[in-house]
Amino acid sequence: MSLSINIITALAYFSLVGFFAHRLRNPEDDLPSWSKFLPFAPMALHLYSLYLSIETGAGQNLSIFNLLSLTAFILILLIAIYRFRNQAPHLMLYAALFAALSLFASLIPHKPWVLELSGDTISIWHIWLAIISFSLLLMAAIQSTLVLLLNKKLKTQPAKIHPLTPPLLQMERFNFDLVMIGSACLTLALALGFFLPSEVIESQALHKIILTILAWFSFCTFILMYKVSKISGIQFARYSLIAFALLAVGFIGSKLVIELILQRG
Repeated sequence: MSLSINIITALAYFSLVGFFAHRLRNPEDDLPSWSKFLPFAPMALHLYSLYLSIETGAGQNLSIFNLLSLTAFILILLIAIYRFRNQAPHLMLYAALFAALSLFASLIPHKPWVLELSGDTISIWHIWLAIISFSLLLMAAIQSTLVLLLNKKLKTQPAKIHPLTPPLLQMERFNFDLVMIGSACLTLALALGFFLPSEVIESQALHKIILTILAWFSFCTFILMYKVSKISGIQFARYSLIAFALLAVGFIGSKLVIELILQRG
């Protein structure tokens, strides 16, 4: 049942990708007011899909693909809310594509990673903050890429800049805000990690912990450097991508190895 819902939801997201691709090809067209609510249709299916995939009755299945799917849902939700005040067709297009691919990836055979979290408040908050921070920093990574692409076009092909692209300074500030909030959530998640049971901490891969702390330190350093004007918004975007790569390798890479290669659940 959950696999069928995943496929239907992924196709719905591909339809959303098509809608925003058409929007980017025809920027002069006026959008109806209801279009701002369009992403919430596949999101409703996605939420049901997450419930079927994560809630097992014996606990919560937090496998790598379920976590990616949950990350994609939060990413779409954040951008959908942001779109009520700002145009973000590029962000929504890439986020919808990521959501569709993450749902199709869940079709890959893998062992579940079931945890019993009922009543464990610290673990629940730790996991939620970690997922929210990863979603925000993934959104920042997409935004950083758009900032770098826009900066390159301003220097080489200014006449070809898409009319729906926001001003560079606005994009830089939004990117900084995303990194700032995402890093704050990551800080809280790491802080709560010290209060987890010792057996839970010991079960974590050492390289995951090291890379996550290194990514957190990198984000904090780049934020401080940007605030004291040691680096520009373009440099901040470039460095943010490096820090996110460390976080992604530590988080996603370790779970991929454990669940798909070592087949541990």
